[in-house]
Amino acid sequence: MLILIEALAAASAAAAFIHAYLYAPLLFWPLVSLVLSAAVLAALSPLAVSRRMTFLAHAQGHSILTAALAAAIPTAAVAQSLASPLFHLATLFFVIVLNLLVLFTERLGFRKDVATGVVISFQLTAAVVLLYVIRSLYATALDPLSIITGEYVLITSRDVLIQAPLLFAAALFPLFYGVKYLYAAVDEAFAQAVGVNPKLLDRLFVVAMSLAVAASVYALGSLMPAVLLVLPGAAASRYSHRLTEQMPLSVSLAVLSAAAAHFLYTILPWLWPSAALGLALLVLLVAAQPLRNK
Repeated sequence: MLILIEALAAASAAAAFIHAYLYAPLLFWPLVSLVLSAAVLAALSPLAVSRRMTFLAHAQGHSILTAALAAAIPTAAVAQSLASPLFHLATLFFVIVLNLLVLFTERLGFRKDVATGVVISFQLTAAVVLLYVIRSLYATALDPLSIITGEYVLITSRDVLIQAPLLFAAALFPLFYGVKYLYAAVDEAFAQAVGVNPKLLDRLFVVAMSLAVAASVYALGSLMPAVLLVLPGAAASRYSHRLTEQMPLSVSLAVLSAAAAHFLYTILPWLWPSAALGLALLVLLVAAQPLRNK
């Protein structure tokens, strides 16, 4: 099953790139950004939905939106765009702070779900305040809707070059520690016995997830990265029980969905690519059930 899905994902991605290059050149670099973002976030997805970080993965939609809104204010204040390195770095900073805030709140004695709810409540309040500030002070320089939806069609090769180092850094964690982290989620005591430090891996995961999210906001908007941190890993777990196959399956499903999103957007221009990507992942998630029962 893994080889079949990987082959299908590779063929679909190749077809999408060829189509974009030859017939829709304005969508070529946006597609590159979409595929890279989807692949890295999907590599983190099985780790995010593991038992160690499920609570944090579910909070990402709120964290990313709040971080992007907060980052947009200094970006607009110095007359920079959402494609600027300043916006990426500011988003990264705020995402890391908000994610660590969940872990800190848990240490105050709250259960994980309660700690997540407390921080989400703070984030929703902050998001309303930030939206009001942006509308009041920077309405002519910044469209708040673009923070939510992303600026897919405006992505250029320069934007991909800004994005690539952050995505590369984020990919290092699943590449070198991904399987260990999955095993730590299954049996933390055994992981510690063989020399794995789950708490350290938790912190490294938060940093890697924050890097991937910050790099993806311009292409995907501030909501869809959270979807890519959950759905690919959830779908992969339905196609295979093997821990070593979770990340390759998750990445393949995300790349396949990104290719499908490209074709859906060219056929249905009103269907935004990141939304099409989410729909494609939902279809693959639902389709996994009969395959697993065979």
